[in-house]
Amino acid sequence: MLLTLLALSLAQKPNATELQMAAFQAARTGDADKLKEAFATGYSVNEANARGDTLLTVAAYNGQPKAVAVILKQPKVDVEAKNKLGLTAMAAAAFKGHADVIEQLTEAKADPNTANDAGQTPLMFAAQADKVKAVEALLKAGAKKDAKDKEGNTALSLAKKAKADDVVKVLEK
Repeated sequence: MLLTLLALSLAQKPNATELQMAAFQAARTGDADKLKEAFATGYSVNEANARGDTLLTVAAYNGQPKAVAVILKQPKVDVEAKNKLGLTAMAAAAFKGHADVIEQLTEAKADPNTANDAGQTPLMFAAQADKVKAVEALLKAGAKKDAKDKEGNTALSLAKKAKADDVVKVLEK
């Protein structure tokens, strides 16, 4: 679709909505080439969709390391951008258990301790979702085990509530 849009751009420029849809689809599916094409047309790396997600958040949530790599190479990419729920790309990757993406984001200087408005951190999301590899990657990146959300929960207490026994073992080390 994006190639078609780019080909048509000689005759007419694709409208912003079409370009946004194509760019977000490329981030979701990990189509690095289509993302590069979108950026070549001037598409902003930090443009958010209706939910407030950036391309980086969408690629991270969907576990698309090739797309994440292309996005992270763009000038002025905001690795701490929050969506309308206050979630960052790091939180999205953590919740879905994408340790490889967490490592990429860490290399790009994303903060593993950035919390949403409720005080929930990426480590908390990974812990309650029973994502052991993500928990390990976050701890390696410097995530704070003792951080508490506004209700007083820690990653460990959330893991225990979720009966995420393997995560509990990692967090109790």
